Amino acid sequence: MGYATLLFVCAACRARAQANPLLVMSIPARWTGTEYVADADGKREPVCEGCARALLARFKREGLPIPIVAGHPDYFARAYHESAETQDL
Repeated sequence: MGYATLLFVCAACRARAQANPLLVMSIPARWTGTEYVADADGKREPVCEGCARALLARFKREGLPIPIVAGHPDYFARAYHESAETQDL
């Protein structure tokens, strides 16, 4: 039995971050060679906890649908402070 943690650069703010690869929030973006830019047709890229919290607040403010998993009270603790078990990957 093992654990997996995703290490990445946030697609929104370029901060270094880590998260559970199964729960991390992501946005559609593309790499330009020097940075990620929002792109509705781009593949989903992970965002850090701060950007994920800001995105969730925007969804709530604008009345947009919130993914079920992100609505759980312990979502941020599980997504950004716990690893995934490798058997779940």
